[in-house]
Amino acid sequence: MPNEYAVKLINYEATRHKLDANKPPCRRPVERMVKRGEFVQPVRITPRRVMFIESEVDAWIEKRKGGKQ
Repeated sequence: MPNEYAVKLINYEATRHKLDANKPPCRRPVERMVKRGEFVQPVRITPRRVMFIESEVDAWIEKRKGGKQ
């Protein structure tokens, strides 16, 4: 039975490819957007590793697509 509370975490590489599969942005611009509060906040897994909640990234992308059309 799948856990209904399970959250899928994705790393920076997967996040970048979700933002633009053809030409993913470098890691630094994504970090800057996070710092300015313009992108979803990552979840700290260990002191040196952060990941993003996939559903939050997908929602952010959909919100941006809605504003551009």
